[in-house]
Amino acid sequence: MSSVIRIMQAFALVDANGNSHSYQNYFVDFPDFAPFQVDGSVSTLGGDNSQIKVLFPTTKYAIRLVEKGKGNRKSQLTLTTNFITESEQVGALISQEIYIGIGASYSEDTIELRFNTAVDAVASNFPAQRLNEDNVGILPLDSALSLR
Repeated sequence: MSSVIRIMQAFALVDANGNSHSYQNYFVDFPDFAPFQVDGSVSTLGGDNSQIKVLFPTTKYAIRLVEKGKGNRKSQLTLTTNFITESEQVGALISQEIYIGIGASYSEDTIELRFNTAVDAVASNFPAQRLNEDNVGILPLDSALSLR
């Protein structure tokens, strides 16, 4: 017996200029399809703030993502992963992660958008309190926190 597993990812990006871009990589219940691939680890036990890459084919809409978004700097990506039901509808949520854009690069056939995780992992002995300006200073865009 074999069963078919259908999974889709939705890419919701707000670039540095405040423009919203939404795509998905599966033809179901969503207006904008775009072939893209997510590559990289989303979390590690060591908490080293891993990078992910979102790869697009070099097309007009992907080039606009980079040009209008200041090279994918300071953008915010919400990456949602869902199961697809047998009736081709969006099913159960698998995960939803938020990332901060750190740059982009071009090649002849792909455009690579690079992202870091928005919040880094902390050690188990870290005090149970909210991160705010009083205890870490101005919150950075990467994992470089200065505990006080």
